[in-house]
Amino acid sequence: MAKRNPNMEKEKKFVWGQYFTRRNIVKRVLNLLLEYKKYDKNIRILEPSSGTKNFVRGLKDRDFKNIVDCEIDTDLTNNPCDFFLFPLKEKFDLIIGNPPFTKYNVKNSYYYSDNYKNKEIKPEEYLTNVLIKKPKIQMENVFILKSIKHFKDKNSSIAFVLPISFFIAKKNKEIKKEIINNFSTIIIYQNDKNWFDEPIPCCFAIFTNILEYKDKIILLYEDDKSVKEILNKQELSTEELIPQSFLYKKNNKQEGIPLSKFLSERRVKYNRSYENNNVSGANILERQEIPQDKNVSDYYLAVVRVGNVSVGKTGLINKEEDILNDMFFVFEFKEECNKDKKLKERICKLINENQEHFKNSTIRVGSKSIKKSDILDFKIKI
Repeated sequence: MAKRNPNMEKEKKFVWGQYFTRRNIVKRVLNLLLEYKKYDKNIRILEPSSGTKNFVRGLKDRDFKNIVDCEIDTDLTNNPCDFFLFPLKEKFDLIIGNPPFTKYNVKNSYYYSDNYKNKEIKPEEYLTNVLIKKPKIQMENVFILKSIKHFKDKNSSIAFVLPISFFIAKKNKEIKKEIINNFSTIIIYQNDKNWFDEPIPCCFAIFTNILEYKDKIILLYEDDKSVKEILNKQELSTEELIPQSFLYKKNNKQEGIPLSKFLSERRVKYNRSYENNNVSGANILERQEIPQDKNVSDYYLAVVRVGNVSVGKTGLINKEEDILNDMFFVFEFKEECNKDKKLKERICKLINENQEHFKNSTIRVGSKSIKKSDILDFKIKI
């Protein structure tokens, strides 16, 4: 096997989506898979992006004998194989592993169907009619679609490590539709460990058919304890199924009045600059009160929307004077409370007292991030 070139590591990580699953995580998710689904040791298994072969080794340790692996990186194998050129006539009972993750701002990390239109295996053979019209698609999504075409029969399964962002509500609609059409049981597992050498929020998703859980989604989260929730399968297309945040919200019911009672949903135009701002996540907590000599109506609520440390931090900014960086959601107060200084300060204080809520209720991308609805739905007691 060729020796790895350290100078290529970063480029491959971002362009080829190489995030290798740690062995302890592979062991845990294989145990989980076999807990829910019983397999004969002679089933045919495909690992479509085998990387450092941790999944292959884990399966062999459990005495599975018929494993085929596919890997494109010549630094990792002497027999490189592009999964999208892997013959569709090859059929499997289980397709398992960690497909490449597309990095949203890295152009070359996406799948482009034009790159394969003149190849022996055409994109039309595994992409849907909707997706074939798109110039680029996230790589992990195409791995799911092509894997379905390699199924031996209706009992075949996919078990993939996926970025947790795959399960954000209303994202990847076309892929989720195919999952709903092809599988009766969906299991989404997440824990509090680091799965890679990089802190990328991810999960283990099993798309299968289990009679006991027909038309069900099983959400599982583990930290110092295990939490489980069973949902209807159709909720895959409507709900945000990130186990950690879903289960946190379910088990931490809020009381009071939602902030949507006080804050407007309409978009606010405000002064922003990445380089020349005077308000950032670093100093926003200094702005929890409105100066006595200022016009109360000029003050809007600013909430940090992203960042493992700062997400949820809140302050009151002067829309006419302040310049913010791009880390914020800014909300206008509704007319009936826009001149109420004490109310504005009270709302700001209550959000800051509950910053842990925003950290625990969402973990969607590389760093924690919130949506406007997370703020507007947040309940307070005045």
